[in-house]
Amino acid sequence: MPWAGLGYAHSGKADMPSLFRALLVEEEAFDAADELLNELYHQGGFVCSAAVAAMPYLLEAAESPLAGCRCEVLEIVGRLALTAREVGPRGVAHGWTEAWTAAVPRLLALLDDDDPRVRRAAALTLAEAVAQADEVVGALRGGWAAQDRVTRLDLVLVAGSLAGSLTAAVLPETLAWLRDLTRDPDEQVRLAATLALAEALPGRPVALEPVVTALSGDVTAWSGSEHASGTPRGTVWWAIDRLGDDVDAREEVCLTLLAHPVPGHRQGAVRAAADLLSVSRRPRRLLPALREATADPDPETRVYALHLLAAHTLHGEPAGIPADGRDADLFAGRLDDRAEVRAAPVAADVAVWGLAWSGDGRALPGLAGWIGGERAGTPLVSAHGGKHTYPTWLPSLAGILAPCSAWAGELLPVILPRLHPGVRPDLGGALLRTLEAWGPAAAPAASRVAGLLGGELRHQAAETLGAIGPAAASAGPALRDLLEDPGAGLAPWARRRAAVAVPWAWWRVTGDPEPALRAFGPRLGEEHAVSRRLADLGAHASRHVPVLRLLAGALDPWTAVEAAHALVRITGDAAEGTHVLIRPVRDLLDGTARPVVRTCVRHLAGIEDLLPGHLVTMEEVLEDDRRHSWDGGWAAIHDDLEIRATLRATVGRSRP
Repeated sequence: MPWAGLGYAHSGKADMPSLFRALLVEEEAFDAADELLNELYHQGGFVCSAAVAAMPYLLEAAESPLAGCRCEVLEIVGRLALTAREVGPRGVAHGWTEAWTAAVPRLLALLDDDDPRVRRAAALTLAEAVAQADEVVGALRGGWAAQDRVTRLDLVLVAGSLAGSLTAAVLPETLAWLRDLTRDPDEQVRLAATLALAEALPGRPVALEPVVTALSGDVTAWSGSEHASGTPRGTVWWAIDRLGDDVDAREEVCLTLLAHPVPGHRQGAVRAAADLLSVSRRPRRLLPALREATADPDPETRVYALHLLAAHTLHGEPAGIPADGRDADLFAGRLDDRAEVRAAPVAADVAVWGLAWSGDGRALPGLAGWIGGERAGTPLVSAHGGKHTYPTWLPSLAGILAPCSAWAGELLPVILPRLHPGVRPDLGGALLRTLEAWGPAAAPAASRVAGLLGGELRHQAAETLGAIGPAAASAGPALRDLLEDPGAGLAPWARRRAAVAVPWAWWRVTGDPEPALRAFGPRLGEEHAVSRRLADLGAHASRHVPVLRLLAGALDPWTAVEAAHALVRITGDAAEGTHVLIRPVRDLLDGTARPVVRTCVRHLAGIEDLLPGHLVTMEEVLEDDRRHSWDGGWAAIHDDLEIRATLRATVGRSRP
């Protein structure tokens, strides 16, 4: 085999024949499997030609009792098969379909292997054989009774996952079999069958009794499963998530298991509640239960519960929404809770965040400790991720401090000593973003911020001075000296930002628009931030309207949205841009939440003459219980609350 001439998912430098031989050597097998996974799959997204060529060798290793990593090899095959299904023909190398079709009979034979772990791994891999679903499900059902208990659970779940691909000749009898298993004497089999039916018949109500009974009992049968985790926490969490779109069922099971006497079950329930609340606002009964869980003796349960309540605390200052302080006393009661939880913040830091966004002054000592560096607390840079699960990371320092401008008098004395030319860029950037969010309230810091215009934080310092506005007049001379070459001495990316930030700050501080107008024109279209800053100049920027009209039709949503917003601000005509700004809001009704939607909602809130159809769209979004956020974790909840509050205020202002 000419391995050197094939395409790979990673480096392509591995000695493939040696890796295949190493799969049969006990001391080398797992390392070889890891390297093969990296070379043939890496991060997925396509199926390379080397993966096609490797299939016979991978299957030979999976079949050999000499290979100590047979399950890991089957995982490689399964990941490749899943990728091929997801990306379609254009994303797979020539010959994949034939290689996979030839693999299915060999995988079916492994359902009778002597090693139960191999039988389960083979079944999980066969879940990707949708084109051969009838044959696979027939084999699963035919050999089910002879399998061990754990393998039975996995076979039932695979049958459920393939149900949507079965023909009319096989589907009815498979559904009848699964329904019969929901009455099996084994409560964990009843659970597996119920979950399989939930996947086979999406949209149908889920029978809760077998789910609650099984998860409330001994779940150790799942410890060897290829589907669930080996711990009660993981099994409960996984099983509730498998209930899919049945929000009411998921809520009911979470509520029941949050009161379970075993900590692991409560941990799984609170994690499942977090996942549920990050995609839907309908399970409102969970919030009272989470308030009780903040006093749970188990640290993990109470940290997750506290985190979820903090995420529901809407500071909302940009939208003019009053802080919701109903949980302030609850947060304050956890300020001394320093229990360690793996991969999660301590409860005390979550409590500081919750108090800060509640507008409660009891947050001040904790905030001052973070700023002053007495102890680590919250990250300096925000983390973002999808909604696949609910991470317990905290908002960034600037994100937590942004709505705290009312405490500028108390916090500036802690911030200012940290803002010096030698400040670490990550810390300095976080503090400058905080002061930028505070705007005029940060005026006492203007001279200290101006002192940073000579360093690598110049762009951020200029943006902060611009946000402070005329109250930063003392920085005028320093800004004027930079107008000719704002980015002198900076890295390329910082030069680009400074080229926009410095003339904009000059306009904001002095009221002179000409340097900004000259600087922004040639840069329109380079970055959407240019259009955003140009919007601030209003009618002064009318000469740029023709270019902005072109940019408002751009395919990139950020470019189009900021150009549309600038057109409305510059011309005073809502018809110039609201049709662009409403699109990402309308997309929410299809379940598509784009990162730009929060900005669209804020821009729309500043427009007086919205069309009736736009208001109807906003009302429909408000009636939709899905979370309107692209992000995960706390932001999935908080961003949705902010979007809803802003839309509600906009509709309320516009409706008689």
